[in-house]
Amino acid sequence: MKQWLSLWMVVILSACSSTPTQYHTLSTPSGNAQAVVMTKPIKSVGVGPITLPTLLDREGMVIRKDATTLEVSDTHLWGGQLEDEFLRTLAQQLQSRLPATRVQTVPWDLNQTPQYQVVVKLDQFDGTPGGKAWLRGVWQLQAGDGNILSSEPVMLTRQTPEAGVTGLVKAQSGLLADLADQITQGLAAR
Repeated sequence: MKQWLSLWMVVILSACSSTPTQYHTLSTPSGNAQAVVMTKPIKSVGVGPITLPTLLDREGMVIRKDATTLEVSDTHLWGGQLEDEFLRTLAQQLQSRLPATRVQTVPWDLNQTPQYQVVVKLDQFDGTPGGKAWLRGVWQLQAGDGNILSSEPVMLTRQTPEAGVTGLVKAQSGLLADLADQITQGLAAR
């Protein structure tokens, strides 16, 4: 009887002390983006594919502890696949800047091939809660036929607006807005 009582106490105590799982999603703040008027109208822009480093290809958020230490959280998880979150949010950010342009994400039908395609290859997309968030990699602008028109390195940082993982996710969402600004500038230069 004592063994059963001890077992139940362990189960109850572990249930009470466990941290609830929190799911996070990247967001597109409304009203922040300035619409850009293109000198040469762009009919359509395709976004994707997005390539993540294998380190980020997981459900748990990757949280930077210091320059050489990362933690994969068991309690802070992405609400969906990070690649899909990134793709969706970047497309929304671009659409808000280019309201007269059809922005679509991969995959698209052959008869819907966009005029331009934005491909993103990430090396880093993480951060420190209560510190900074980083987005590092390269984005390419391609013509509809796949020819690379330009390739631009990207190294962005943002201070987290508040302590905790929620502040980190808000900063990462802000980094996508910054990336959308760079891409829009690249499209405007065409």
